[in-house]
Amino acid sequence: MHYVSTRSAALRADFRNVVLSGLATDGGLFVPASLPVFGAQEIANWSWLPFEELAWRVISPFVGQTIAEDELKTLLKDSYRPFNHRAIAPLRQIDRNEWVLELFHGPTRASKDFAAQLHARLVRYFLECDGGRALVVGATNGDTGLAAMQAFGACPSCRVVTLYPEIGVPGDRLLALQAADTERVLACAVAGSFDDCQTLVSRLFRQWPLEQVVPIGFNSTNWIGVLAQLVFYFHAALQLGGGQRPIGFSIPAASFAEVYAGYIAQKMGLPINQIIISTNRNDALHQFIHKNHYSTREASRTLSPAMDFSIFSNLERFVWELYDHDDQAVKTLMEHFENVGELSIANHQWLQARLLIDSYAVGDEQTVAEITALFRDTGISIDPHTATGVLAARLYRRSMVTPMVTLGQIAPEKSAELLAELGAWNGPLPQLQAPAGHPRHLARGDLDGLCRMLREW
Repeated sequence: MHYVSTRSAALRADFRNVVLSGLATDGGLFVPASLPVFGAQEIANWSWLPFEELAWRVISPFVGQTIAEDELKTLLKDSYRPFNHRAIAPLRQIDRNEWVLELFHGPTRASKDFAAQLHARLVRYFLECDGGRALVVGATNGDTGLAAMQAFGACPSCRVVTLYPEIGVPGDRLLALQAADTERVLACAVAGSFDDCQTLVSRLFRQWPLEQVVPIGFNSTNWIGVLAQLVFYFHAALQLGGGQRPIGFSIPAASFAEVYAGYIAQKMGLPINQIIISTNRNDALHQFIHKNHYSTREASRTLSPAMDFSIFSNLERFVWELYDHDDQAVKTLMEHFENVGELSIANHQWLQARLLIDSYAVGDEQTVAEITALFRDTGISIDPHTATGVLAARLYRRSMVTPMVTLGQIAPEKSAELLAELGAWNGPLPQLQAPAGHPRHLARGDLDGLCRMLREW
């Protein structure tokens, strides 16, 4: 297995180099040159496997000979050890043929733990082989950064830098980010939005200031952010039909990595017959799927803050698939997007995407109504992000006989105060304590200031 850049098929890398990377040197994203394809009977034979063994079956073809079989199995088993549910990712039925896949049983109670735990162990494995040092950098609205800090905090060869928007991070995540700022973990507020943080990280990777230190991205620009999520789809499909019954998924758009992972899971052999993308009123992805027009815009604050942004880096990988791996077409499209802030693809490629994917933009009032209705009817609490997915699934599913699974990416207790206000929460409320010290700050787009901070740190 080897990897190429979405913008240059001539730029090749092995799995190790992909793990220890941010962007490709040409500004593109690393993707596998080809996908493994599993037969229906082979997938059906995995029905009895525990989660970590299923993960090995799905992930190992992407690793190739870079890590020995027994070592990879150990890494995967260790990655899921911090999860506090026997099923790792249990399915919970919420209605007739409607389910929530609970992806929030990891150490920070968010789906980002899956990628962070695996990525940290892979990075540690490779760095210990050659004695290297790394700086792990990314942007966050809260959960992604906390997952990275928790996972990489145990890696002695790494330091972690997290950029987060000055306004818009939920209070509990904001305090946790600031409290996590230690000798080996740095959290810094940026004046602007999550999109501004993400843009600053991309610019940093292109102008890396630290020699002898490996730059690694913890956002899903790194391939591991996609790879870890492939297992979700196989796990759910096997639980609800042995991997042979058609299945649909509704995905709250907290990133595009989940959507892209579902898309390629279908290409790998899963009988996925529909993917629904749910957004809040920050509906850049909905406009792309619905109207073939994707553009950056100023994000507004909503009840589902992990979705309050408009730049989705994994859209580039998706476009690369739609254009049959035409790297020059992707390069032209993405450079135009970076310069102009708008993107439309050819009609043939857009219609190809629409064969599988639908979308819906959910307003805050609809989110509140779905949370309260589900709790009233079932006694089940869900967070606002999951609520957007549950509602979109109910409104836009193409088949009532096909199981529909919503990805539950964030634990409901992270929204306990809101849920309690809505009468949809029976548990204790969190007690927040302000961190000591003063948080670090950067001006919007201040790459020089960021580089100076990293050198001094």
